[in-house]
Amino acid sequence: MAQLSKRHSEILDILSRRGYAAIEELAAAFNVTPQTLRRDLQDLSDRGYLRRHHGGASANLSTVNADYDFRHVETASEKAAIARAAATLVTPGSSLFLTPGTTVDALAKAIAEKRPRGLRVVTNSTAAASILDKCPEISILITGGMWLGQNRAMGGMHAAAFIENYRCDLHMTSIGGIDSEGNLLEYRDDEAVVGRAMLRNARRAVLLADHTKFSRAAMSRLGHLSEINTLVTDRQPPAGTTRMIREAGCELIVANDDP
Repeated sequence: MAQLSKRHSEILDILSRRGYAAIEELAAAFNVTPQTLRRDLQDLSDRGYLRRHHGGASANLSTVNADYDFRHVETASEKAAIARAAATLVTPGSSLFLTPGTTVDALAKAIAEKRPRGLRVVTNSTAAASILDKCPEISILITGGMWLGQNRAMGGMHAAAFIENYRCDLHMTSIGGIDSEGNLLEYRDDEAVVGRAMLRNARRAVLLADHTKFSRAAMSRLGHLSEINTLVTDRQPPAGTTRMIREAGCELIVANDDP
C-alpha cells in the first residue's frame, strides 16, 4: 500500500483524537480548498483508513463505531433501499428479533409503513421500538440490560438472557463489518452477545448490510455468513465477495434503490 503523505497522516491523527471532523474545518486547518480535502478523504476512505460522511469524515477504528447521528446520514439512501427490500420478508402474524443500528431503524420505518397486523417484535433497540410504536397493531418487547447510548440500545448479558426466553421466526440485523473470511463483526462485546443470542434463537436470519460494510473493521465476532439465510445489500458485491457469500450458502438480495 502506498505510503501516506504528511497531510494524510495529520488528517488521520485529527480523526483519531476527535472521532469526527467536517470538510470545511479540515480544509481551513490545512489551507487547502474543500475540493482538495474531499479528494484526500476519498483516497483515505478507499484505502480503509477512515469513513466518509456527508460533510466530513470519522476515524475507522475496530473498537469504536461512528456517532449515531452521523451514521443516520451515511449511505442513507442505500439503507432505505435495503430496508424496503427487507421489509417484504416480514409477514403479518410473524415474530421478529431486531438489533440496534441505523439500517435497522430504516427497516423499522419500512415495516411501520406496511402496518403488518399481529407482528410481535423482540428488540434491544429503543430507537426501533419508538419507530414501531406508531403502529398499535405491532406488539413490542424490549430487553433490559446495560444502556448503550451511542447505539440507542440495551446490551450486555442481561439483555442476552432476556432473548433466551423467546424463539422468533426472523432475526433481522445490521452489522458493524464483514471481513474477507465471512466473519460478522461488531464494535462491542455488549452488542455482540445480544446479537449472538438472537441468531441462536431465530428460525431464519436476515442480514442488512450496505456495500461499505464489506471493508469495515470491527473487533467483536458475532458469527459467520454461513449462519445467515439471506443477505440484503444495496449493490452487487465484487466477484470475490459474491463468491464468498455463495460458498457460505447465503441467499443474496440486491435492493433496487427506486422508492
